Amino acid sequence: MLLRTRVTLIVSITYSLLVAGLTFAGLKSEELADERYAQATLNGQEIFWRKLVENTVQRLETDARGIAGNMQIVTAVDHRDPAQTLVHMGPLAEAMKTRGTVSRLEILDRDGELLYSSRGSLLEPPILDAGTVRAIVDGKRPVRGVLQDASRTFTATLAFPLQIGGDEVAGIAVLAADMQPPLSEFQASTGSDIFLVDRNGHLAQGTNDALWSVFNGKISVRKSRLLTWAEGEKYYSVVVLPVQDGFNRVIGALVTARDVSETQARQRLIRVIAIGAVIGFLVLVLGIFYVYLRRSFHPLDEAIAVLNALSRGDTSVTLEVRNDKDEIGRIAGTVGVFRENTVKLDLMQQRRERQRRRQELFIRLQMLKLSEMLEEEARAAILSDMKQIEAMAERKAGSEDSADSGKGELEVLGVAFQTMSDRIREQHLSLETLIAERTREAEVLREALRTRDQLNALRQELDFARELQLSSLPQVFPPFPDRDEFQIHAAMVPAKEVGGDFYDFFLLDHHHLGIVIGDASGKGVPAAMFIAIARSLIKAVAPLSRSPGECLAFVNTMLSADNPQTLFATCFYAVVDTRSGEVAFCNAGHPPPLILRQGQNVDAIRDVSGVALGVMEDLEYDTGTFTIAPNDTIVLYTDGVTEAQDVSETLYDEPRLIQTLRGLGPIHPEQVIATVQRAVEAFVGDAPQFDDITMLSLRFDRVSVHDGGIETQQRRLMLTGFQGSGGDFVPESSSPPSPTPPLAPVPPPAPIAVSVSAVRAPAAPTNPPAKRPRIMVQPVPAPTPAPTPTPAPSAKVPVMAVSTAKLVKTDGAPRPPVVPVVNGASVTKRPRVVVQPPKPKPVPHTRLEVTIANDLDELARLAGLVDEFVERNSMPERISFNLNLCLDELITNIVSYGYEDGHHHDIHVKFALDNGRLITEIIDDGKEYNPFTDAPEPDLALDVDDRPIGGLGVFLVKEFMDRTDYRREGGTNIVTLEKNVTEQES
Repeated sequence: MLLRTRVTLIVSITYSLLVAGLTFAGLKSEELADERYAQATLNGQEIFWRKLVENTVQRLETDARGIAGNMQIVTAVDHRDPAQTLVHMGPLAEAMKTRGTVSRLEILDRDGELLYSSRGSLLEPPILDAGTVRAIVDGKRPVRGVLQDASRTFTATLAFPLQIGGDEVAGIAVLAADMQPPLSEFQASTGSDIFLVDRNGHLAQGTNDALWSVFNGKISVRKSRLLTWAEGEKYYSVVVLPVQDGFNRVIGALVTARDVSETQARQRLIRVIAIGAVIGFLVLVLGIFYVYLRRSFHPLDEAIAVLNALSRGDTSVTLEVRNDKDEIGRIAGTVGVFRENTVKLDLMQQRRERQRRRQELFIRLQMLKLSEMLEEEARAAILSDMKQIEAMAERKAGSEDSADSGKGELEVLGVAFQTMSDRIREQHLSLETLIAERTREAEVLREALRTRDQLNALRQELDFARELQLSSLPQVFPPFPDRDEFQIHAAMVPAKEVGGDFYDFFLLDHHHLGIVIGDASGKGVPAAMFIAIARSLIKAVAPLSRSPGECLAFVNTMLSADNPQTLFATCFYAVVDTRSGEVAFCNAGHPPPLILRQGQNVDAIRDVSGVALGVMEDLEYDTGTFTIAPNDTIVLYTDGVTEAQDVSETLYDEPRLIQTLRGLGPIHPEQVIATVQRAVEAFVGDAPQFDDITMLSLRFDRVSVHDGGIETQQRRLMLTGFQGSGGDFVPESSSPPSPTPPLAPVPPPAPIAVSVSAVRAPAAPTNPPAKRPRIMVQPVPAPTPAPTPTPAPSAKVPVMAVSTAKLVKTDGAPRPPVVPVVNGASVTKRPRVVVQPPKPKPVPHTRLEVTIANDLDELARLAGLVDEFVERNSMPERISFNLNLCLDELITNIVSYGYEDGHHHDIHVKFALDNGRLITEIIDDGKEYNPFTDAPEPDLALDVDDRPIGGLGVFLVKEFMDRTDYRREGGTNIVTLEKNVTEQES
């Protein structure tokens, strides 16, 4: 190892140890900071959660006082009479249900037997277990907090004893509120997904079930902690807060999860940059140090290089000594003198050798010019001979003395010229043979060019046929941009230039959509021609058929009649009724369709299937039905999907397709098809495609709403000789729509009545079956009015009022019902349609004054007005949440502690938006109390169990608002809250 290398290595190790020590200290400091942050986060979220639960329970206290003060209920409970308890609790339960504060109400006797339940059944297990009932009866005090019933449902519960005759406990009343509002507030405040889990870690209630699957069964609920959870490339900040009941028993946990992947990425980037900077600085220092050592040892290195070159006989390496004052410089100077003497001795021998080589070079160049005129192989042979001759010349030059050197050189040149002459004669004969062979090959090449031109012409025709086939299929999506009841998409990937698959979709009328997909036997041009005929027949016959089965029966007979090549095609044809989601279909040997229910489960429709089209004439095809709901997706495909093979000839098959579709969600049909295509491509890999891959996907978004217009009748082509065996679908509007359900009456303005009447089409004539179907055109006869029967005295004609906001039904003046008769059959007349102008858009107002009573139930009404005020002035939703939380805290304190007389008092709340600042004033005539100075300051450093109750709500008000103020004027308390809305928006 070189000296300078050893010195550099020692310095590098020393610097690395120093950097490692500093890095270790930094990591320890960062670890302590993370612990402090975790403790602060846990304390803040636990305080906020307890406050939300306490507020929810406080809203139940008003209803609790009403139950405890009703002696009729207490007496019925004391007598353990469920009937009397139900009678007296009925009005109170209805009032509580109207206010929406109580989700569940139960009355129990002193032994825990259920006497009343808002759910109606007394056989269900009560919310309280036997131990909790005994503790309330013995302690004669209420229990409040979060409880979990037998069904593992968490509720904010207030359970209190019903006392009679002094201290005797007659029974227990249990009020439970839904935990969803506190969870929603907690989620809006923290920006995290919230989950309530039981003691076993099972999810009871949450805001994101898909995210919970990441933590399911992996989180312990016994201890509060803050975790950073890594799942693949995702990182989540998880906070676990144990949930305790009224007896401080852990019954579950509140788990919050927030995606912190971006924060973790930034931290990793900072670490990488810091490490890179340290390493870069280390490399820079070592580089400078190494350069310095290299410059110091440079003269010695040059001297060594000169000596090595001289030992090899190389005198071209020079030595330049710039500093000969130190030891290394003097050694380099001595080596330079030795080199100069060696060079002088070598020059004399080089002059003689140079003269001899110039003569040889001239002759060799002339020989090379001559060899360039020869063919490549001959030239290579000549050059090989020249190298052998030159090697022989070198040997002679080294062995002979100087007197005979000239004779030896001429001898070598003579041998070279004799070899060259022989090579030229051989090349001449080879060229004559080659010319004859090339003449024959030219004829073969001309014939190959003619064959290539014919092949190119045939390929161009196939490409044109492929483009023509693809252009004949629907390619523009969405195909019906004015229809929002459904979304549809389709795609085909042919295995050859032209494929044997097809798909199509078309509207039969305003409320019926036809979809069809098929696969012909074989591939190439014959299959393409066959499916083109089949597709044209289906599209032409579909509007004229009573059912999909009748349509395919007609097409099958037409295809089977003239089919000398015995081609056949599988086909699936369905008609979707957009008013109800009912689908009538017929399957002619095609793979079963798949229904993606709500984007989760997948159903395969296998109950109806027939013979492929074109196999045999006069076959009957059944029509089946199924129903799809909004957000359901129909997936049609050919066997090119399920029979796709990988390199090991394993089929993709239907179960793998169903697994691919399951859990996709209600995504767009184009995404469904793209997902399946990617899955098939990934499965197949490098294996070639053997069959066409065609798919059609339809997502049903909503049902069609009848527009009340007149449905025009159209001419119908009766397909005689065929009977729809599996359904009664008729594309035309042949029956009146179902009556509209009655809605709440509103007083409409002067209505514009538009009467709509239905006409019944005549039944198709039945003809005896024939060998070939025939098409008969029958126009629908115009309806003839029938005599109007005498109306009943109390009959009224329903009037339907339609506006842009809602559809309402009103009763008009009494009038006789008009029942038109068509060909002797009566048809019920449709209701009148009344059009109302749309309501004007709300105009923003910057001021609002609200007066509420000293009742906690008024807070819900106030919250709704605050939300409307914030929305009208285009403020962020967080402003509404923060302001409602502050108002809830302050007004709850006023109602609970500001009045002692029990009388009615008014509380005035004023809102004003001025230059981006929201100013809120709360005015009440209660006791003088300054919440911002009189309320105790919470000690956030203490644990939740050790922290005294009180002061946290006012602390949150100060945190949420930019400025708070209190003053006493004229016997009233005035609290002012101010928030900068402009900063909040930014």
